[in-house]
Amino acid sequence: MSVSGKYSIGIVGFAPSEAAMLEVFFNSGKGEGFKLASSSDAQALLVAVGNSGEGRAMQRWMQQNTPRPCIAVVDRGQEAAAGEGCVVLARPLGVAALQQALDDLRKQMAQGHAPARKQKEEHPLGEEQERAQVFAEWQARKERSSQALDAWKRYNSQRRDEELRSCFSVERNELNSLILEAQRQIGQGGARPSQKTETAPAEAESASLIAEDLKAPRVSAELIQQCCGSLPDVDLDSATERRRIYFSLDGLLLPWVKRAVEAGHESGKPQQVVGVPGALFYLPHEEGFLVNIDAELLLQLARTRFGFDEISLLEREEDAALPQGRHVAADELLWKLALFTARGRLPENLSADEPRLLKTVPDFDRLQEIPHARSVAELWQSQRLSAQNIATMLGVPQRFVFSFLVAADAIGLYCQ
Repeated sequence: MSVSGKYSIGIVGFAPSEAAMLEVFFNSGKGEGFKLASSSDAQALLVAVGNSGEGRAMQRWMQQNTPRPCIAVVDRGQEAAAGEGCVVLARPLGVAALQQALDDLRKQMAQGHAPARKQKEEHPLGEEQERAQVFAEWQARKERSSQALDAWKRYNSQRRDEELRSCFSVERNELNSLILEAQRQIGQGGARPSQKTETAPAEAESASLIAEDLKAPRVSAELIQQCCGSLPDVDLDSATERRRIYFSLDGLLLPWVKRAVEAGHESGKPQQVVGVPGALFYLPHEEGFLVNIDAELLLQLARTRFGFDEISLLEREEDAALPQGRHVAADELLWKLALFTARGRLPENLSADEPRLLKTVPDFDRLQEIPHARSVAELWQSQRLSAQNIATMLGVPQRFVFSFLVAADAIGLYCQ
């Protein structure tokens, strides 16, 4: 035994992953009475023995060359393969069982029942070569992962640029091009030569209007990120991937703002959302909110999960003095807050598979428009479809459809 009061023990015959786990076990001090050492110099051995090729080779090596005390880790039912004098430990290899085997081995060595170790035993399996091979494989996997990540970043950047250049569907662009061509042909076929100068301004005005319609919504890439996030499409038929698109509304601001609207309609009195830094009042007679919160702070509040009793509603009297602030229509605030909250995901109370029918197209002159919103609205108003159907039929990223669904549901645009 060494000065530290611990026997040295070596690990022999284990797969690299198991060997690494055993090294952590001994280095963390869980192997009481033993410290890890090289297999050639150790006073005792922890040996993997089995019916595999390596296991049989290890068994022969033990019979021929191992006069040292050892623990033989064997497959269950193969205890006889361990040989005489070894402490037998059957798989599966657990912490408690290993600690008990080490305790038995320590007692044997303390009583002098185990034979003395043989100096400088040569390792039969070439452990150093095996470790080098494992390290080389790990390096290769790391390089492949790095290359895959770079390729994904290039693809994602290219796709985002394409989405920002054309936030409307291909079908809409083609339709507008056909309308422009038809108007040009009608103007040329129905006008007399003397009327060319009179027709030209009308055609120019029509072309200008259509060109204006073809422009992308006035929304920055940053705002698209804030409203729709960057979640990639998932396989909705896979339960594991499906969970990635859902989130809980517990503790978020959106449900409290919706409750303020509902409570205000029922009582006819102003409702204050208490617990937010700034004024947030719902005024039922105006069907709008009195807000003293800037857009950046509202974005942060939409993503904040409030603790228990940190946020609540307070009913105010109709003649109560109210603070200064700007007035925002209820549907406009709810729409934007829903986009900021969802960011391309769905709350647990909405399903991507449930068919829905839109009562009316949102007023995008007032409401925040996101990419593909007009195409989504027109298709959803035409027939009862699910969010998954919409994304597939239009060929647009799921996150734009999911954000639209949450916002439209927040202001009650779907048929019951």
